[in-house]
Amino acid sequence: MNDVLKGLLAIMFTMIITENYVLVKFLGICPFLGVSKKLNSAVGMSIAVIFVMVIASATTYAINSALLIPLGLEYMQTIVFILVIAALVQLVEFALKKFVPALHKTLGIYLPLITTNCAVLGVTLLNITNTNPITGQG
Repeated sequence: MNDVLKGLLAIMFTMIITENYVLVKFLGICPFLGVSKKLNSAVGMSIAVIFVMVIASATTYAINSALLIPLGLEYMQTIVFILVIAALVQLVEFALKKFVPALHKTLGIYLPLITTNCAVLGVTLLNITNTNPITGQG
């Protein structure tokens, strides 16, 4: 194995086991337990949560940096972040309903619950307080 592949495997192991929000920080465990009985629904929920987390982190960082901080509205972070997350969850729900109706039906009530998933909000809040999401620097 070359060094690049070893490095990638080490990063994957670290992120999957030691830095996993569900396993280490116990964030977002309700949907994990609710849909993990079938592999298909668990994978679908995972992809939906990952999509919402990634897009919400980038969007909230941009909103915070470009609007909230310059205007002195940092106290509105939580409300604005929840609105961004809710909009993204609605986007995911519409897309699943249109393109993968069987998965939409399988996920049921757990799909809208991504909005209230503390892991998604926690990641966006940790993202703006700890590091720059692009460079990873604090």
